[in-house]
Amino acid sequence: MEAARSACWRWHHGHCVFFLNYFFIAAAQTLPLASLGLILNIDLDGRAHPEQVNNFYANALLMPAFAKPFLGGFSDWLQRRQYGRKCVLVLALITWCVSLLQASCARTRDSYFVWYTALGLSSSAAEAVLDGVAVELMRSLRLSGSEVQSSAFASRMAGSLIASLFSPLVLHLTGSHYVAVRVCVSMPLVALIVVLLTTYPSASANDPRTIWCNVSRPGPWCLHWWASSSGVHAAALFLFLRSVVPTEDDTFSGFVSTKVDGVWVAICSACSNLGGIAGLLAFQALPDRFTKRLQPAVVLTTLLTVAVGGSVQFFLARCGSSAPWVYATAAFASGAMDTTSFLPMLALCAQCAPKDFEAAGFAMMSLLLDLADQVSARASGLLTQEWLIGSGEGRSWDHLGDLVLACRLGMLLTLPFCVLLRGLDEKSPTLDAQPTDVSLQTPALEEGNRDVLVTADRTPSSS
Repeated sequence: MEAARSACWRWHHGHCVFFLNYFFIAAAQTLPLASLGLILNIDLDGRAHPEQVNNFYANALLMPAFAKPFLGGFSDWLQRRQYGRKCVLVLALITWCVSLLQASCARTRDSYFVWYTALGLSSSAAEAVLDGVAVELMRSLRLSGSEVQSSAFASRMAGSLIASLFSPLVLHLTGSHYVAVRVCVSMPLVALIVVLLTTYPSASANDPRTIWCNVSRPGPWCLHWWASSSGVHAAALFLFLRSVVPTEDDTFSGFVSTKVDGVWVAICSACSNLGGIAGLLAFQALPDRFTKRLQPAVVLTTLLTVAVGGSVQFFLARCGSSAPWVYATAAFASGAMDTTSFLPMLALCAQCAPKDFEAAGFAMMSLLLDLADQVSARASGLLTQEWLIGSGEGRSWDHLGDLVLACRLGMLLTLPFCVLLRGLDEKSPTLDAQPTDVSLQTPALEEGNRDVLVTADRTPSSS
């Protein structure tokens, strides 16, 4: 627990304002999630053919995955040209509200797909901006990627948890999945207000001409970064291989929707987020050899995810219990394990992001995760179709346990590739970079509402 407390105490109160943005963005993502999933599985009859649900999510998230590096690069350019990143986030949240309203009016899978994709684009833009600021803070405070990403992820999980606790109440009071989505528009509106009241980190005191020259070199900046950065190629290959393994999550969600009602589906989502926070706290409490070094962290978290998460999902698939609390408990355990296994991936993305292109670099590494997820979703769909899993005609859930085993054990096949991460901790840009001038500002409510400058404490912790 000492390590967890140390990570929290590093943050100045000004940084908490930034992490508060993570909180509200995650809440805006989570609050309509159960309602959106129920529309696809029940109102649009997706659970009859779960492989179509896998392909729906894969296709809907393809464009946001490719757009995220460009959105991040645009926010980096605005930041280095002294315009700031906030305008990208404001525009994303406005689009977010419009997309939710339109999705709540869609009655065909095609129109629903269009607005679900627009939601993904808005979410990608918001994440690209926040991830860029997080990498700037990582370098200014000279912390490891795991330390910064665990704090950012804690804010996300807290926002997701609060929103998921309200989600069952919204579904219960509205009585309609479509009306519930309309009510959820209030959350990105709240996030928009918080963003407008926050002044994001000011740009470092670099010569804008030098920055512009870096951007305007012959060829895309990412090619120069890729060619000149040692360790990035190995990290990218590992990220792709680690995420390309099929997952049973979407198919299992369809299975759960046949066992419990919509309110309990939302409760299971809340339990999953609560388990994610528990897993995050457990990860932060691990010794430094796990939290600050990628190889041991990946091996440990993967083994736990396969053993604990796989056992829980397999048990439910085989027993087919009708008790809602069983699924809620299982969602807690699986959420905890999945969160711990995902944190090293975020840390790897952060450590590989180049200086002056934090948002774009992080997004480029995340793109590999998203592309691997595309392959993973389609492979999961093929397995689901091959085993005729689902509630449609001629289908059953008898082979769901086999799907769980295949997906979870497949994660073990990626462990030998951990050798690609050897020495990456020592080559991390965070360890070599000089402290940068990254400051956070929050608007004061007194003295004429003037901005109060809050400068980051750049003294490395002795711990």
